Amino acid sequence: MRLASLLLLGLLAACGTTQSPMAYAPTVPVSAVPARPLVMVSQPVTNQRRAGSDDPRWIGTIRGGYGNPVKTLEADQPVDQVVAAAFSEALAARGLQAGTGAGRYALAITIFQFDANQYARREATADFGIRVTERATGRELWSDRTKAYNVDGSILSLSTGVFASVEDLRRVALRSMSQAVDTLLDKPGFRAAIRG
Repeated sequence: MRLASLLLLGLLAACGTTQSPMAYAPTVPVSAVPARPLVMVSQPVTNQRRAGSDDPRWIGTIRGGYGNPVKTLEADQPVDQVVAAAFSEALAARGLQAGTGAGRYALAITIFQFDANQYARREATADFGIRVTERATGRELWSDRTKAYNVDGSILSLSTGVFASVEDLRRVALRSMSQAVDTLLDKPGFRAAIRG
C-alpha cells in the first residue's frame, strides 16, 4: 500500500507544464555576407494556429497510453513573439537585420502551424509564411510559405508518457522552427527581393 502511494505520487509529480525558452538555432551553415541591415520584422506577427490557440504559449503535449495529456511544453513567451525573435535572430546572423523602425524592407510573418506532440515518437511541425514589402511604398515584393516537419524517436521507445522528456520534445520543436526560418530566408526569391 505504501509503495503504491509512493509510486502514484511519483507519477503525479512527473505530470505538469514546463515553460522553456525557444531560441533560434541555425540548421544550416550561416555566415553574414557583407550586407547592409535592410530588413525589419513587422509587428505583430499573424498567428493563425488552431492547435493551442487558447493558450498563446502552448507548443506541445506529451500524451499517455490512452491519449491523455501528461506533460505540456510551453514557451516562456507567446509563440508569435518566439517566431518573430527567431526571424530577427536569423536575419541578424545573415547580416540583414535592421533595427525597429529602420531598414528598407519589412518582413511580415504568418504562423499557420507550430506545434510538437508525442504519443510514442516526438513530432513537430512549423508552417510559416513571409511577405516582403518595400517600406517606403508598401509594395509587396515577394512572398512564400514553407513547412518543416521532424519526427524523432521510435514507436518502440520506453520513454513515453510520464517517462518522456519535455526537453526532447522541445529540441524537436526548435529544430522544426529553425528549419522553416532558414528555408524561407535562404530562398533565392527572398534574396532577390531585398537586393532590388
